Amino acid sequence: MTTSHESQHDIPNPDIVVVGAGIAGLVAALTAAESGASVVLLDAQTPGGRARTTDRDGYHYNVGPHALYLAGHLRPFLASRNMDPAGGMPDTKHVRLLRDGRLWPITFNALDIARTKLLSPRSRVRTLSLMARIPKMDVEQFVGTTWRDWLGNEPDDVAGLLEMFVRTGTYVNAPDDFDAGAALIQFQAALRGVRYIDGGWRTIVDGLVARIRACGGRVSSGRTVLSVEVDGDALVTTAEGTVRAGAVVLAGLSPDAVERITAASIAGRGDAGAAVHASVLDIALDRAHPGLVFGIDEPLYLSPHGPTARVNPDGAGLVTVMRYTPDAEVDGPTATQVRERLTTFATRAGIAPERIVHERYLHRLVVANSFPAASGGGLRGRPGVAALGVPDVFLAGDWVGSTHQLADAASASGEAAALRAVAHATRGSRVRA
Repeated sequence: MTTSHESQHDIPNPDIVVVGAGIAGLVAALTAAESGASVVLLDAQTPGGRARTTDRDGYHYNVGPHALYLAGHLRPFLASRNMDPAGGMPDTKHVRLLRDGRLWPITFNALDIARTKLLSPRSRVRTLSLMARIPKMDVEQFVGTTWRDWLGNEPDDVAGLLEMFVRTGTYVNAPDDFDAGAALIQFQAALRGVRYIDGGWRTIVDGLVARIRACGGRVSSGRTVLSVEVDGDALVTTAEGTVRAGAVVLAGLSPDAVERITAASIAGRGDAGAAVHASVLDIALDRAHPGLVFGIDEPLYLSPHGPTARVNPDGAGLVTVMRYTPDAEVDGPTATQVRERLTTFATRAGIAPERIVHERYLHRLVVANSFPAASGGGLRGRPGVAALGVPDVFLAGDWVGSTHQLADAASASGEAAALRAVAHATRGSRVRA
């Protein structure tokens, strides 16, 4: 990928400046550029944000496990532009669940659930009933209820299974605060399928960057934005100088970063959940390793992302192992302790040390900047794209907007923020016809 490092004088005053070149910023920049606006996309790093991919000896490491939700916002956004990325779906026919130190083989078809010894006979019936009902369930009635309270009437073995499903789909390990409506919406989306992406998520990033440039947009890396203010036009100040624009989209930044560079407060921010974290161990293997493994009584996950997707050399494999960090965990296990636990988990799943080519460990990865809290009204209580209250400055990210979660929330809010920004710039007669 080619990145640019223009000086301030190389960038004309555009209609729209997008700050942040993760998924939210890339979608926002493309949406604005497609409307006919002149667009500049700024980022301190190369484009991608948490969607970057790192190459090592033919293995493609994402920043943590990434899956494209087939029924989310990002995949249809890409597909409508003939950018639907290729990949593969996880193999749900070979699954094991870890509970009480034992691995239980299972598939999630009705016959297997009806026979598994993981669940009591009564719980098997209950699980089959829930799996039939949840895809069609009207979840609005559960908005404002915590996930813990929603699970409260379920038997322990059924509750453990449902908690595992929701952790897998949301990365959130905060049952006492997570909104049950949001949890169930994401559960429904996961049941409609996910895809691991060939080449890693860099494939998506590169495609979006190329399309932005084809539409006349500018993508400029190495740009640290120091402040954003409005004085007639919006003024975006970087170390190289100030860019004047009709409107600004702050995309993918954390709430703290938004408030710092704008000196403004985000309406409704106090109702949101905390940032979501995970510890991730990526393991490159000299051969493929089959099968998903999920922890029931421990917040653990193991998935072969390659060769499910083409993210490793031919004949090899790439497995991601993860621990979902409990909400508000501060004085938890050390990096060494967590890595050892993930290594033990991988060994228990059948990954022999002699098969490992190399590894990468990320101890406290930010997965999302916040989660939908029940006390804040779930998804509908999240800040909107205009929640900053600053004229001509709009927000996008995985914590913005009343729909979707994770990359789909970033994508949906990126598109919505760009459309609002273009409308404001149009009223100022800045956007060309």
